[in-house]
Amino acid sequence: MNLLQKLMNLPIEERAEKGIEYTPSEIESQPRLWMKNFKILEKREDEIRSFLEAKIFSRRSPRVILAGAGSSAFIGLASENLFRSKWQLDVEARATTDIVTHWSSVFLRGADNTMISFSRSGNSPESIGAVTLINRLCGKTNHIIVTCNKEGRLATAETDRDKTLLLLLSEETNDKGLAMTSSFTTMLTTAQFLASIDDLEKYREVISDLSGATGKIFEDYSATIKEISELDFNRVLFLGSGCLYGCAGESNLKLQEMTDGKIICKADTFMGVRHGPEAIIDDKTIVVYFLSTDPFVRRYELDLLKEINLKGIGMKKIVICNRADGEIERCVDHAIEFDKNDAFRVPDSYRPVMDVTVGQLMGLFKSLNLNLKPDNPSERGIISRTVRGVRIYDYETFMKKGRFKVAFE
Repeated sequence: MNLLQKLMNLPIEERAEKGIEYTPSEIESQPRLWMKNFKILEKREDEIRSFLEAKIFSRRSPRVILAGAGSSAFIGLASENLFRSKWQLDVEARATTDIVTHWSSVFLRGADNTMISFSRSGNSPESIGAVTLINRLCGKTNHIIVTCNKEGRLATAETDRDKTLLLLLSEETNDKGLAMTSSFTTMLTTAQFLASIDDLEKYREVISDLSGATGKIFEDYSATIKEISELDFNRVLFLGSGCLYGCAGESNLKLQEMTDGKIICKADTFMGVRHGPEAIIDDKTIVVYFLSTDPFVRRYELDLLKEINLKGIGMKKIVICNRADGEIERCVDHAIEFDKNDAFRVPDSYRPVMDVTVGQLMGLFKSLNLNLKPDNPSERGIISRTVRGVRIYDYETFMKKGRFKVAFE
């Protein structure tokens, strides 16, 4: 029994007192939910394929925006390269927090724009604002809505059905804990399904392998991750390349959220961290490497592992990789290996749904170590499940009359 299951099996009164009624089970359920979601989407394959063909693939100048706020924005970063390589189209990840303020530089008026919106609740003011704004100002825009909440505003809004495809995930993915865990990864598997629409037989194998490997990480490494999380550190640096940079970004947010900002985190790429951010690594810093399986990319990454090791900086270094050989082991303190038997055949571009669970576990265990409540760790109420207090202003009223009119909050 892994440590997640032990937490889940505590008496309900103790779980409520510790603030772990939801988060451990929401993390532990992910491998099962990915397979369930795949089957749901598979039943809609013809509908999805027809929409993509009509609204994107057959258009003269298609442009696709992967949009979301907070964790949902990292879904775009963690899948952008996959979409671009699979679809061979102009696909770009842009946060809705940017779109509502700089929409005109995101959506090109002469392009056939499609926005794929990711939102757990479907009630994020920025996500609703982005959809509303683009519908008013960019007549050619089509929408794919990916959400976990059937009662959210994105799911229930009256839309032009010819221009909108709603992909509603199962209710189980609508996390009750503050931090997005199963909602993040299952929406990300939905993005991967869309990107892989022309090779779903292969993607079935990929998601099955990811599900099995993630279960093994929970079983084999949850105790190690708990041990690391109980060290006296105050900073964590997550590093990843390509789609794994999106994974690093989400891991950074997850640990920072679940520790109420007591642990300061940063995400960067292996190649980018030398250009200044490496300065944050001190003797209170944990460095987490999401190491590529691509031998060409890995060569660059190993150079950085060696460099940081030779400099003697960082409290502990952790690597998440398929297998750790001697070269890797000499540079790290802990290796989390997901392919010891050389049977895993999943490219890096699909790995974020698995790798990010390490960041989730670090967040959960460090939150408990700091005597916080993982389900709702924000003691001062600074952050909440759905962002509140954001006003979305009517752009047309401002342009025509020079005054600010609140469209909604």
